[in-house]
Amino acid sequence: MSLIELRGVTRHYLIGDIEVRALDGVDLMIEAGEFVAIVGQSGSGKSTLMNVLGCLDNPTGGRFIIQGQDASTLGPDKLAALRREHFGFIFQRYHLLPHLDARGNAALPAIYAGVGSGKRNDRAQALLERLGLGERMHHKPNELSGGQQQRVSIARALMNGGQIILADEPTGALDSASGAELLKLLRELNERGHTVIIVTHDPGVAAHARRTIELKDGRVVRDDGTPAGHRLPTQAPESHAPPPGGWLRRVQVQWREALATAWLSLKGNRLRTALSMLGISIGIASVVSIVALTNAARTTFEGEFANAFSGKIWFWTGNQDLPPGMQPPLFTPNQVEALAALPGISSVLRERQTGVSARHGARDVAAQAMAGGPSLLKERTLRIKEGRNFTPYELSEGAQVALLDVQTAKKLFKDGQAPLDKTIFIAAMPGAAGGPEAMPNHVGAPVPPAASLPYRVVGVVENASQMNFSFGNQLIYVPERNYRAKLDASVNLQAFAINLEKGANPQQVLEQARHRLRALRGSLDFGQFVGDEEFKKFQNFNAGFAALLAGVGAIALIVGGVGVMNIMLVSVSERTREIGIRMAVGARQADVRLQFLIEAVVLCCLGGLVGVGLSWLGAQGLNAVQQLLQVRVDWLALLVAFAVSSGVGLVFGTVPARRAAALSPVDALARE
Repeated sequence: MSLIELRGVTRHYLIGDIEVRALDGVDLMIEAGEFVAIVGQSGSGKSTLMNVLGCLDNPTGGRFIIQGQDASTLGPDKLAALRREHFGFIFQRYHLLPHLDARGNAALPAIYAGVGSGKRNDRAQALLERLGLGERMHHKPNELSGGQQQRVSIARALMNGGQIILADEPTGALDSASGAELLKLLRELNERGHTVIIVTHDPGVAAHARRTIELKDGRVVRDDGTPAGHRLPTQAPESHAPPPGGWLRRVQVQWREALATAWLSLKGNRLRTALSMLGISIGIASVVSIVALTNAARTTFEGEFANAFSGKIWFWTGNQDLPPGMQPPLFTPNQVEALAALPGISSVLRERQTGVSARHGARDVAAQAMAGGPSLLKERTLRIKEGRNFTPYELSEGAQVALLDVQTAKKLFKDGQAPLDKTIFIAAMPGAAGGPEAMPNHVGAPVPPAASLPYRVVGVVENASQMNFSFGNQLIYVPERNYRAKLDASVNLQAFAINLEKGANPQQVLEQARHRLRALRGSLDFGQFVGDEEFKKFQNFNAGFAALLAGVGAIALIVGGVGVMNIMLVSVSERTREIGIRMAVGARQADVRLQFLIEAVVLCCLGGLVGVGLSWLGAQGLNAVQQLLQVRVDWLALLVAFAVSSGVGLVFGTVPARRAAALSPVDALARE
C-alpha cells in the first residue's frame, strides 16, 4: 500500500462565472521515503497539488488516500489531525510568527499535539542545535537571516516527526549558498526516512530529487515513477519526537498557550488595546459603581428611612374630605389610650408641641416648642451636638431648661456665640394650643398678652439621621412636665403616632385603629400616614433608580463590547496569515476559535480590572468630600465585574472567533 495515492483528483475554482480547473483528473502514487519534485510552469497546478497533498485544501472530486485513509472525505478537524501527525511544511516565505523566538516557532506544532512546555522546548532546542541554530534559538524572526529562518521552519516541520515534508519553493527567497545548504538538509532528511516533496519551477532544484512529476494545465504530463530499487524506511522518521498528550493534557496546553498568545498579542498593540479597554472600563465602572451605590443606599437611606417610618402610623386631626372651615376636635387621652390597647400596637408617641416666640437679646424667632421625656433623643432620632441632654431631675421637676435644634440656635445667637448656659425667653404664640387665646376669659375682655418665660439652654441637638429627616423647623425641646405647666396645659393632642409590634400587619392594625377612632369620634375627621407604605414606595423608587443607572451602565458595556468585537475583527483580518500557519501545523478550528475567544475575554477582563480600579478611586473621592454615603467597593463588586466582563468578551468575541476558525488554511496562508 502506497503512502499517498491520488485517484482522479480534481480541484476546480469559480472566479465569477468562469470555472478554473487547477487540477484535472490527477492520478498519482508516492511511496514512503521518496524524494519527489513537482515541477511546472506558473499556473500549472503544482501549488494546488501541494495544498491537496498537505491536507490544506480539499479536492473537488476524486479520492486522496494517505496511509489507507481517504482524506477527501474528512472534515476540518480530521484534516488538522493528519497535518499535525504526518506532515511538516517548509514555505517559500518561511511563515514564522513574528512575536515568537526561534524555539517558540519550532515548538509550535507540539502545542496542538498536547505536548507540555518542557518536553516541546527540549525537542525544539535539540532540533535547532542540530540545524546549527543553537546560539540563535532566542532570536525573533526579524533578527535572523533568510537561511536561518528557513532552518527554523525545517525544525518546525520535524517537531512532531515530519513523516512527510512538503516544501513549497523552499529556495525561492534564499541566495545560492543558503539554497544549496537547504537542499543538502533535505537530502539528509530523506536519507533518514522522511518522504520529501518539493514544489519548484527551478530545474536545478528539481534535479536534487530522485523522482520528478511535471504538471501542465492541471494534469500530470510526466512522471518518472518510483525509482527502481527504492526501499521503504525501516523505522519511523524522527523517532525522538515527543508522543502526543492525551485529551486532558491537550486541553491544558491549549488553554495555557491561548492565554500566553492573547497576552503577547495585546501587549504588541498597546495603544489599540488601551482604547479597546476604555469602553469596557467605563461600562464596568458603571456597573460596579451602581452595585456600590445601591448597597450604600440600602445600608444608609433605606436603613434611616426604616428607622424613621417603618413600624409607625401617624394620626392627625382633619383631612381633605372635611367641609371647608370645619375644625375637628383634638384627640382626647381616652381616644389615644383606646388605640394603645389594640393588638399589634406596642406604644403611643404623643405629639405635644405648640407655636412659641423665642427671644435672645435683640433676636426673635418663631419656633415650635415640643415636650420631651426620657426617650426624647431616641424617639426623635436626635443626637447631642453641644452640651447635654435633660437630667432625670430636670425631667421630674419640670425645670425651665431647653434644648435647641441647630437652626434655632443659629437664628437666636450670633456667629461664634456659644448658646450653652445662655437664657432665652419663650412665649406661647397667640392662637396656639395653650396660648392666650385658648385661655378662658370673660366675654368682651381683652386677650391677655403672652408671658415670656426664661429658659436656660443646656444643649444643642441635631438630627441623627443621615437623611436629615425633620418634622418641623426651629424646634425647641423642654421637659414634658414644664411644657404642660407653662406652655400647654391641655391634655388633648392634635397628632400622635403609634409604634407597631414586630411582625404586626400595618394594614390590619390601621383598619382596627380607624374603626376604633371612628366609633369614639363619630366620624372619620382625621388623617393617617402609614410609614411602611411610604417605606415600600421609597424602596421601589430606589430599585427603579438603580435599574435606570444599571441601564446606563449596560449601554456603556454594550458600546464597549461592540468596540471589542470591531477590534477583534480587525485582529482576525491582520492575523490571517498567522491563523493559516497555525492551521497548517495542526491547529483545529476549535483551537483557533478558543484562541480568539480567550483574547477577547482577556481584553475585557483587563478592562474590567481597570473599571474596578476607577470605581474604587471614585468611591474614595466621594467618601472624602461627603459623609452622607459611605461607598465601598467590595469583593462582590469585583466578582460581578469579572463575570460581566468575561460575559461581554464571550458574547462579542464569538463572531470574530468563528470567522477566524472558518478560514480555509490555504486561503489564509495566501494572504499577506
